Amino acid sequence: MKPRHLVAGFLTLLQTLAALTSAELKANFGALRLPMAMVAAAGGLLMIAMTLALVAGVLALAQLVGATAATAIVAAIAAVVGLALGWTGLSRLEQIDLAPRRSITALQAQIDRFSDLTKNEEETAKDRNND
Repeated sequence: MKPRHLVAGFLTLLQTLAALTSAELKANFGALRLPMAMVAAAGGLLMIAMTLALVAGVLALAQLVGATAATAIVAAIAAVVGLALGWTGLSRLEQIDLAPRRSITALQAQIDRFSDLTKNEEETAKDRNND
């Protein structure tokens, strides 16, 4: 195979791999939607919990009666739900692999193939020169 054909083939390979990598990254980022929404919801619930906890503190100082206990219970429940959502979302995010594995594998295979082709051509050329 002539060097010009190798270069043309390698350029075609790079274009194909760029398209594959782009498609793979889009698919991987699509998998981020739900976990990110859960983390955002957890953040919102934690903000509500903090607000309710502050209100509970104010009510406790002002009245020292039952309304405070109700507010504290609601704040605790919101905090537990927020933490549960946050941990679930973060654990799902950790499981998502954004690296374009198929593209990397395909590129490595093609590089190995081109390397073998050029090595074989060099050996053939050396054998011709030795004869």
